[in-house]
Amino acid sequence: MKNTTKKVLAMLLVFMLAFSVVGCNNAEEPAEELAAAAEEPAVPAEKIGEGRTLVVGVWGGPQEDLIRNNIIGPFEEETGATVELVLGGSSDRFARLYAEKDNPTMDVIYIGLDQTVQAAADGVITEPNPDGVPEYANLYEQAKTPGAYGVAFMSIGIMYNTDMVETAPTAWADLWKPEYAGKVAPFVFPGTQGTAFLAMAARVHGGDESNMDPGFEALKALKPFPSILSGVDETNLGFKEGDIWFAPQIHGYVYKYQDEGGPVGFVLPEEGAPLAVNSAAIPVNSKNADLAEIFINIHLGQATQEAYAKELYYAPTNKTAVLDEELAAKMPYGEEEVGQLLMLDSKAISEQVTELADRWNREIIE
Repeated sequence: MKNTTKKVLAMLLVFMLAFSVVGCNNAEEPAEELAAAAEEPAVPAEKIGEGRTLVVGVWGGPQEDLIRNNIIGPFEEETGATVELVLGGSSDRFARLYAEKDNPTMDVIYIGLDQTVQAAADGVITEPNPDGVPEYANLYEQAKTPGAYGVAFMSIGIMYNTDMVETAPTAWADLWKPEYAGKVAPFVFPGTQGTAFLAMAARVHGGDESNMDPGFEALKALKPFPSILSGVDETNLGFKEGDIWFAPQIHGYVYKYQDEGGPVGFVLPEEGAPLAVNSAAIPVNSKNADLAEIFINIHLGQATQEAYAKELYYAPTNKTAVLDEELAAKMPYGEEEVGQLLMLDSKAISEQVTELADRWNREIIE
């Protein structure tokens, strides 16, 4: 009986040892397979922009630098696409927008407020798509008004010469004081500053954007002009040399010149300061509208909005963008300050722009 028991136990022991060896061998096989699989390089997922080029029309100079430094890198990393910039003025882009309506060569264009309103009314740019541009939901309403994606706010007030003017003006009406005769320089029309100044001259003297007659008469009363301005460099030079005491100007250009030591100050007139808006728009029939939306969304994010504020004093259009207190003090920032700026009737201006430009050439320039 004892021998039988020993034989049974021995058989069980042999069976258990055999099972243990087989189990160990089976456990090693999956581990070896996993190790081999881990050594194989993972195939990266294809990005939506692989092999595609996004063409962006924008101003040159510091705006080109800002886009290269803050948008293109993250965009190309996310999408796999490449970006080509077409540099120049907004008037050129605006003309090409219409000429190339059926087959646009640009996928994103940067234009000013009046141009954006006109393009939206004419149906040559696509309507905003909040699903494709999530940051659109965070924009101030004033940045949505043009019918595109407002990327920067600018206030247009009075630039004055601190070397020549003891007491800063407080109103647009001050520019018509007799002692300032021959010292006020308007900007060309049409144009952001020139259009705003003509509209405010009209408002101050009893007209409005639909009735510019008082504006033209008021501007003629300012003659002789020290200059009719068209660019930042010539404007700053005129102030430096003392020939110009006052001019309508975008706030950021004034503060930028101040940083360089320019003898200038900036005033938000009591009658109101017009709001200028730079917008990014997507032409109809763009073959890269999906990529364009990603590009614009990056522009509307915190990093780019803050970079524009630091470099150009362009105010954020995104309500969630955060600026430090010192920087925010130099631009329209926050619901209250943005809400105080004037939204000129761009539709009324655009409907008569050809007539107004012809009149400008006849009555103001000559």
